[in-house]
Amino acid sequence: MDKILNRVSNLVLLVTIAASYLMWVVGIGTKTTSFIYENSVYLLAAAIVFVLLLKVKELTKNDWILIFLAGGIFIFYTVTSSIRHSNRFINVSIPLIILFLLCFKKTRFTKQDFGLLGGITGISLGVTLYRIYTELPKLVPADAIWKNSNKLEAIWINTNTIGMTLLLSVIMLTSLIKSFNVGYFKLLVIPIYASGLMAIWVCQSKASLGALVLFILIDNVIPKKLLQNNYVLLSCFSLMFSLGPIVFYAFSKSDTLNLFTGRERIWAEFFEKWFSSSQNMLIGMEPFTASWKSLGTHNSYIYVLGNYGIIGYILIFGVLLYLLSSNIRKKRNLSLFQVSLFLGFLAICVQSTMEETLLANYWIPIVYAFVGIALQKSEESPLE
Repeated sequence: MDKILNRVSNLVLLVTIAASYLMWVVGIGTKTTSFIYENSVYLLAAAIVFVLLLKVKELTKNDWILIFLAGGIFIFYTVTSSIRHSNRFINVSIPLIILFLLCFKKTRFTKQDFGLLGGITGISLGVTLYRIYTELPKLVPADAIWKNSNKLEAIWINTNTIGMTLLLSVIMLTSLIKSFNVGYFKLLVIPIYASGLMAIWVCQSKASLGALVLFILIDNVIPKKLLQNNYVLLSCFSLMFSLGPIVFYAFSKSDTLNLFTGRERIWAEFFEKWFSSSQNMLIGMEPFTASWKSLGTHNSYIYVLGNYGIIGYILIFGVLLYLLSSNIRKKRNLSLFQVSLFLGFLAICVQSTMEETLLANYWIPIVYAFVGIALQKSEESPLE
């Protein structure tokens, strides 16, 4: 019976990932994808509740603490919603992330599940590459596709969204391929890396391109034995989460530091407004939009500070660090597959310095699957 419940739970989680990919690969202009996009919060919440109900007998004291914490966060930000001019979709993001990670933590992926995940990811990557290959030449002259001046707002959807889809699918697919120790099968990562880099380049999605280059270098150049020590990766995440806002504030105030994206101007206006009241700083303020154009913070960390304040920032990144440190408490080294997954999430965190990816409800299934799978006790390791 336990195996059946675990199988159902895994399939539900895989469906949430597939649905998330579907929106960006197909576009949100169809009836099905539009429905998923508009109701992503409700659909994800229903999936989470269903999985937790299936696993209710396995929940420990610490699991219930996380559940009550998620509920308390939602209630707190719902009660303060009117003074922050917020909405239920913003208020529920942090609880959804916590509970989604808990769902993964309570399930166990088998080789069949990893195979399905690889299929979902591979199809997403393949279709995205095909659509770029066939649709981009209709918008850009063939001899200008590779030029840096090729700057489009959209192909079938926003180019930064396509870049993010490519980044996530390349990282997950290559991590899975490398984990299956099957002869020359690992060589498939080379054409996948190359096609992903080229596709992101023609989309001119700089943040995703930089994040993918960083992942490829760290995952393949730095000896994995150094990264299998739990404290190394945990220190990287701790530094990023704690020093990130300070670095972004420095960029916003500097006349010499330049990211060549215009983000500094957005951040400068944000911090000026954020520092204007203690309420803004502690529990958040109305969703930020730049005064000269309809632009958000374009930064996940600043987005958290703006919508949830310092309290929310500590809560979400504190829970992430708590879960990431779970293997330290078990006093065992990370597997090579876990290292790749955590490095993938680290690359996403880097990409999120330029986009609001970490808190976007419709990205949650794909983004946090990296952490969730790495936290699992797999019945069958894909390394064998």
